[in-house]
Amino acid sequence: MYQNFLILSQQLHFGRAAELASITQPALSQQIARLEDNLGVKLFIRDQRQLALTPAGIVFRDGIAKIISNLDQLAQRTAAAGGEENMAIAIGITEYASLPVLAGAMSQLQHAYPSARLQRQEILNQQQGTALLRAQIDVGVGVVLGGPDAGVPPSPEVSSRLVAASPWALLLPETHRWAGMQQLPLSSLAEENIIVFAREVNPPVYDGLVEACRMAGVTPNFVFAATQSLFGIQLAKDGMGLMLGTSFVLGAPPAGMRAVRLEGLPPLAMVLNWRSDECRPVVKVFLELLLASASRYDDPQATM
Repeated sequence: MYQNFLILSQQLHFGRAAELASITQPALSQQIARLEDNLGVKLFIRDQRQLALTPAGIVFRDGIAKIISNLDQLAQRTAAAGGEENMAIAIGITEYASLPVLAGAMSQLQHAYPSARLQRQEILNQQQGTALLRAQIDVGVGVVLGGPDAGVPPSPEVSSRLVAASPWALLLPETHRWAGMQQLPLSSLAEENIIVFAREVNPPVYDGLVEACRMAGVTPNFVFAATQSLFGIQLAKDGMGLMLGTSFVLGAPPAGMRAVRLEGLPPLAMVLNWRSDECRPVVKVFLELLLASASRYDDPQATM
């Protein structure tokens, strides 16, 4: 019940919270009503347009989050004292993107902690705050459009940091008429066949791109939506169209191809999320490695 309250306090939407909690919306509503009856106070203000925490709800949210975190820390310390420290780290990521600072940090962690076990979960950045509070993941590496403000809602329990950002580019053959350009206008998306990532890969980023184009009066000519980045790159190599992406996806252009920077779209940002009071040494070291790797990251597309 308390974890489901925390989920609702983050999402502030019964439908989304119920989905994340894996229960029905009526069941969640009944849990919250029962909790409010037990406490004798209202935790949420409800109307037809929005859901918000009451002052009492804010106090209860912060207190329950701290209690759950303290219990998690106690479990970790107990396991360590008994020689059974948990060396598994669950990482929430969006695997379509080749996140530039992740691979190096993972390799370095394996050298520092040979018994460490990294487990991936496909979780969008917007869902990682809840997943961290529920201990479903230990570290979240999210991809958002326009910077960290579009990501995990700010809270005292979850810390976030922007660790890398990349402008958008079009991958095209070196023989293409635009190959000699330093940058292209957003209207280019309407002039050529464009290969894009599928909406299901990252709905918030996809919708943000479409909205940015709409606001600029541009209707992109998307001819194929790829769920695998390598397949999209291969289609571009085979001449089906130009591939829209960032260095997180395109990487170094294949032989005979070049990436030309596209103006007019918000950059794609990589955001690191973690529990603010994280106490496990192996997780803290992994965070340090990620942040150190991010400080050395240099995006070649940023200087095109």
